[in-house]
Amino acid sequence: MRSRARPGFSLLELFLALVVIGILVGLAIPRFRAYERKVYIAAMVDELRDLAVREESYRRGVGAYTSDVSVLGFVASPGVTVTVVRADSAGWSARAIHGQSAATCAISYGTAPVLPPATVKNFVGCAR
Repeated sequence: MRSRARPGFSLLELFLALVVIGILVGLAIPRFRAYERKVYIAAMVDELRDLAVREESYRRGVGAYTSDVSVLGFVASPGVTVTVVRADSAGWSARAIHGQSAATCAISYGTAPVLPPATVKNFVGCAR
């Protein structure tokens, strides 16, 4: 008597397919996380650059910088928190954090001391 071959997959074939899918997912997740971190950092950098433009515009009109971002009409993107650390007539510094990331970005202008993780005045610096 001959046995008939049944259509479908054997357990071994299904197991191998699951292993391959697991390996692909294992390779994809770290890349996705790295991309996600870059997006969060880009959002923080954009917010600090926007704040810099608004601070300079405010200084031209009033003659001093401000630590009150509501006066500037500045509203941060969802998830991003921007804090003006110091602001006076000669300079200002601010820090940005994202609720979904451990990264921090900072910027300093004028006579305000450089705020870590920034290392140079007038440029946004970030630490991952």
